[in-house]
Amino acid sequence: YYMGCSTGGCEAMMAAQRLPLEFDGVVAGNPSYNLTRIAVNQIWSLQTVNRIAPRDAGGKPLLHQAFTDAQLKAVSESMLQQCDSMDGLRDGMVNDFQACRFDPRNQVCKAGEAGDGKCLTATQAEGLRAIMGGARNSRGESLYGDFPYDTGIALPAWRGMHLGTPTSAPANASLGRDTLREFSITPADSSLDPLKFDFDRDLVRTEETASITDAVATLLSTFAGRGGKMIVYHGLSDQAMATGSLTRWYERLSPRTAAGPQDWARLFLIPGMTHCAGGQSTDQFDMLTAIQGWVEEQRAP
Repeated sequence: YYMGCSTGGCEAMMAAQRLPLEFDGVVAGNPSYNLTRIAVNQIWSLQTVNRIAPRDAGGKPLLHQAFTDAQLKAVSESMLQQCDSMDGLRDGMVNDFQACRFDPRNQVCKAGEAGDGKCLTATQAEGLRAIMGGARNSRGESLYGDFPYDTGIALPAWRGMHLGTPTSAPANASLGRDTLREFSITPADSSLDPLKFDFDRDLVRTEETASITDAVATLLSTFAGRGGKMIVYHGLSDQAMATGSLTRWYERLSPRTAAGPQDWARLFLIPGMTHCAGGQSTDQFDMLTAIQGWVEEQRAP
């Protein structure tokens, strides 16, 4: 068995894709399986926040002030009011995230509301839509995947990743920049300015490294054909990795029956869970017993 989360989740997927005879079962949690595009998306978020953040007297963007905690909490509460009960139970979690059509533009301040500290400006609403929608080129084509609106948007993990604090820059500012500079751009480019990354022109510079490091293959006929089983799980409040990217991968996964790849691979999405652990929902579950039961006793999870 091979189990891992984040980079370990990528390694688990890589094991099934490139070493299909080595493992009977793999468990991939919140996998950074397409690290190249994750880095590109982090730069997208950084550029977006840089564009909408207020400026200090010298014109420097105050990234941590792009959204206040009160605004993000209000977004979370409004989203729950709209989407929580779509699964038939109002419990503080959005299980039917695909049916949730929350739009932050509905949070834009109306006359007399601007002073409440909770509503958004039109610029903030469009910025939040861009962040949650994920990186796109100038034609509007998705380069990565979208994030569902989930309760994690009001948690410190989301702020730390996208906005930062008065004393620390957002994690995207270093993770995206350094990953692209040192690992994803071919050849490596230590002078790359993340604020000048062009999503039309510069993406091609990542293709060589992506072909080596990204576990994006979807044809796993050897692994599945010899009886291999795979469980993939992902927190819907993951602050760094988009649910939409992973679900698109799973929808293309083969071999498949009419119901998809359910007889050998299953994807579980966890409301409220941030990256690998934490959040406002469950983050504790026994995947080892689940994969063993599936492989050894044919008990599908």
